[in-house]
Amino acid sequence: MVAASALRVMIVDDDDGMRKLMRRTLERMGFSQIYTAKDGSEGLQLARTQKPDVIVSDYDMPNMHGLQFLKAVREDPALAKTAFVMLSGVANDRVIEKAGELGANSIIAKPFLAADLKHRLEALVHELSGSRIEWELPKQA
Repeated sequence: MVAASALRVMIVDDDDGMRKLMRRTLERMGFSQIYTAKDGSEGLQLARTQKPDVIVSDYDMPNMHGLQFLKAVREDPALAKTAFVMLSGVANDRVIEKAGELGANSIIAKPFLAADLKHRLEALVHELSGSRIEWELPKQA
């Protein structure tokens, strides 16, 4: 078992509101090591320094969109095995197919439920490490 609080998660999305919502959602699940970036370029720099266990990235972003970011992550030997979840509001088979070809571990269509994200993260961690996530109840104030 691995505690959710022990996993490093990075959110990459150009929408400030979505980054905040994702952070709150992940915090409620028990994650505490959460990093955020506003596009793929910033995300790639941050990933190289923080070495996240999981990256949750939007597809449609300026500067470096999600597919370019995913490709750069997979081409970096230090990041190549990082779990990668692609979020997309574009229900386009070509985008989904390309993300799969580039090595996305999971693709989630927006909008999505927090429970769906939680189950995907749990499945990914188990698939990639053989461990299960130990979900911690958020602390009450």
